[in-house]
Amino acid sequence: MAVDPMMLVRKPTWAEADPGTHPFDPATVPAVVRAVAPPELPAPGEPARAWVDTVSLGLVEHYGRWVVGWDGRRFAHAVPGGPEPRWCCAEDSITTPERTLAAIVSGVLDWRALLEEVAEHFAWHLPLPTEPRAAFAAWEAAVVDLVTITASRTGADEFWYGHSKQVLGWFLAAAGVPDTVAASMVAEATRGRFRSWTVQPVASIIDAGEALAAALTGVAPGGDEWPDTWPWDWPNRRTTQMPSAARSPGPEYARSVDSLTEWRRVRAAARWSDVAEHLDGPARTGRDGLAEHFAAREDGGDRLLAALESVRADAVAGAALTFDRLAAWQRLVLGVRAAPLRTTPAAAKGGREWYAYWPDVPEAFERCLAEAADPGVPLPSRAARVYLDVAFFHPFADGNARAAALALYFVLAREGVVLERVVPLLVVARPARDVRAAEALARTVAVLAEQTRRHAGA
Repeated sequence: MAVDPMMLVRKPTWAEADPGTHPFDPATVPAVVRAVAPPELPAPGEPARAWVDTVSLGLVEHYGRWVVGWDGRRFAHAVPGGPEPRWCCAEDSITTPERTLAAIVSGVLDWRALLEEVAEHFAWHLPLPTEPRAAFAAWEAAVVDLVTITASRTGADEFWYGHSKQVLGWFLAAAGVPDTVAASMVAEATRGRFRSWTVQPVASIIDAGEALAAALTGVAPGGDEWPDTWPWDWPNRRTTQMPSAARSPGPEYARSVDSLTEWRRVRAAARWSDVAEHLDGPARTGRDGLAEHFAAREDGGDRLLAALESVRADAVAGAALTFDRLAAWQRLVLGVRAAPLRTTPAAAKGGREWYAYWPDVPEAFERCLAEAADPGVPLPSRAARVYLDVAFFHPFADGNARAAALALYFVLAREGVVLERVVPLLVVARPARDVRAAEALARTVAVLAEQTRRHAGA
């Protein structure tokens, strides 16, 4: 079969890739792959591109151009040679006939799963507001969210940046920006910020979001004079107000909406049992994503690592998650003698959110922490929920994002799960009022846990 290279070189547009307009039956993939794959595999050491292109063209002819990309790198963080064959690249994935065909099948299914997840996120963000400043905030949030989920799918280690730019271009197209204009805008916004083989600092992703939002709305990004909370109370490299005790207060905001009350409403409404599945056994490798993240911090890294050791010991002992335990970790994080529960209203995100204090806050918070052990709720959902509980109950005077990360780590580690990577969980500021954002966090935890489980079984 003659292969037309242009059928495969040009990346699909969103109109061509949108799963909503291209029905797909995953049960057909094994038979289709077996039908289009040439029976003779390339010999070891021989060029394999022509063989892969023949497979790709057959898939395109059967399914349409949305399938271009099935052989992209690591859309489910594949482990070449692992127990479940997954497509990585021709050099590593073309092995025995059966394993090679199985890897192609997984490549098609992984690619389709990414497209469906991307489409779901597009639906969350669209339509965008029309008021310029509201639109700026919405564009920025969308960019950070989409880059995060793409990095989570691709492993954030190799070629993630190219896939992220492709997804951003698709989002602009879905929002009505012409394809040619979208491509140039994404290229300009990400220039010098996204690099291969590196996990990007939080600020680099946010910078790209700001640049793209500014280009689309004409609104200039704000300065960095406010406390920099991406996420909460977790300064990135751009902040000019370190340490947190020395920060100047940001502008005052009308406190008509209590974010804690909003979170408690969202918490009750979220579909915690439906958005993630129960994990099948422990999952851990030689890597500890949160430990690596803490070790890379220039400020307070040693204290964070000491607190993490305490969290690990408590998890191994099967201890209960209580406020007293959370406060013991927080004393290590902050290097203080006491870390009491707040007794007054609190604010975060430069004043953009505030959390009221009600007489039932101590008891309500304890109940929420105790629910992190509920076996009826899938572990990824429980871990995500307790992370948001700590963020929005905002129990401490400082360092609540760090406390939230430790609580999430503890809930997972107590059941034998230690994520290889945590950055995708920590780079998005999630509003208290958004049920979809809470459910998305649970799904992200599930994706990262599944990736870790696969590596553990390799």
